Amino acid sequence: MTLIPRTPARARFGLGLRGWFRLGLAGCAVYLLVLNWNLRRAPAETGPRDAGRGLEVVTVDAAPGPPPDRAAGPDEPSLVNDGWYVRNMATAHGAFVIEVEAEDPEQTDTIARALIEPIKDDYAEVLVYVNRMGDDADLPARRVQWTPRDGYVELNYDRPAPETRR
Repeated sequence: MTLIPRTPARARFGLGLRGWFRLGLAGCAVYLLVLNWNLRRAPAETGPRDAGRGLEVVTVDAAPGPPPDRAAGPDEPSLVNDGWYVRNMATAHGAFVIEVEAEDPEQTDTIARALIEPIKDDYAEVLVYVNRMGDDADLPARRVQWTPRDGYVELNYDRPAPETRR
């Protein structure tokens, strides 16, 4: 009977115990990097609508709505009015943010209700920020927040306390 001589792993691959340990650590690091990259590629979404679409920023020109030859119906918000227009909109995680420029920020409540009423069943929160026409300040003049629990809450940035109306 012939015995097959046993060759140590070091002689077969040129690696000792430390080399195998380092190779295993490097393999684990690469695996964790790939796993982390795959998990971060598509963030988890929460919210009642558009769960798989992620953050969506819409400009006024690209805003979904009626064709130009058809006026907005009673269930569709108007994006442009005589005294105000929608400057920017964004949706994410069940919230809808609308930025408006208005000639008279005192009309914030009327503007916000006109924009929020048709869409409030589709979102957990709607925020309408109103700036004075031509004002590029970082802080808007007023904000209206709508949630199913609290209703309409208006915040005037000139006054410290918000006004709550239902």
